[in-house]
Amino acid sequence: MAKTQTDAATRKAVVDYYDGSWFDYRLIWLNGDNLGKHFGYWEPGTKSQAESLINMNRQTALRVDPKPGQRVLDAGCGVGGSSMWLARNFGVDTVGISISAKEVERARKYTAKRGLQGQCTFDQQDYINTNFPDNSFDIVWAQESSCHSPHKDLFVKEAFRVLKPGGKLVLEDWYRTDRPFHPADEKLIHHFLGCWAIPDIPTQQEITGYMADSGFTGIQFDDVTPYMLRSARHLYLITAWLYPGAFLLRWMRLRTKVLHDNLRAARGQWRAHVRGLWIGGIVVAQKPEQSDAPLGGRAPAESAPEPASAN
Repeated sequence: MAKTQTDAATRKAVVDYYDGSWFDYRLIWLNGDNLGKHFGYWEPGTKSQAESLINMNRQTALRVDPKPGQRVLDAGCGVGGSSMWLARNFGVDTVGISISAKEVERARKYTAKRGLQGQCTFDQQDYINTNFPDNSFDIVWAQESSCHSPHKDLFVKEAFRVLKPGGKLVLEDWYRTDRPFHPADEKLIHHFLGCWAIPDIPTQQEITGYMADSGFTGIQFDDVTPYMLRSARHLYLITAWLYPGAFLLRWMRLRTKVLHDNLRAARGQWRAHVRGLWIGGIVVAQKPEQSDAPLGGRAPAESAPEPASAN
């Protein structure tokens, strides 16, 4: 069956967002060590935003237990932060893919600076339509990247295809708490998601259902919202402080629409949280050991125990 390509309008919106918001990410979010564009995980004793981003990497990795020599697909790799962190800390080989040529170029440069070219490679590809052979990877890893696809089910199916039997898919992302919301709440959530080039986010039941329908088993969903909220509030407070000046710069045409929308989304995500519209989750699933496992066969998602501290 022919695979579907992400439509041109969605691809353009995502590329324009990440290419156009790089200034903001460097200024108020990531640092040169972690290069993480995702939310942080604030445990007791976490001292900084930078540390929280590494904590989120650790918490995501705990679900899949990477082993030296394994091959990991970083689906929606950004500028390669998670790929390089995985290679350094677990001795895995990573392949990062992004639809942004600029992100791939930056990831390669950062990798070269860290001497990790032998472990980390990057390519410009669409994660719902890759050119990798079947059974290529031990782990498919996606941190706040699957949200950008309007076809979450196809993303999950492609992950299933490229995973080796026994391989694991792990997603750290945002999930809506219901469908549909009251019209005013639907407007709020779509407004801030749209500013971040996210067409929509699934519910917990939808994402675990896509996994079960694709043939995954052992599906576990962890609600990690309490650990993400300090990042969400941190982002809101920074942008609330910056917004008046940024608004003036936008009015003067000194800031782009993409940059201005990025601030609007940062404010809107907190308002949506206050309304109870989204949760943060880490969900993991396994491809059966039998390589000819049939698609379908929906299995119920399991509730995972409270994760141990990553420190």
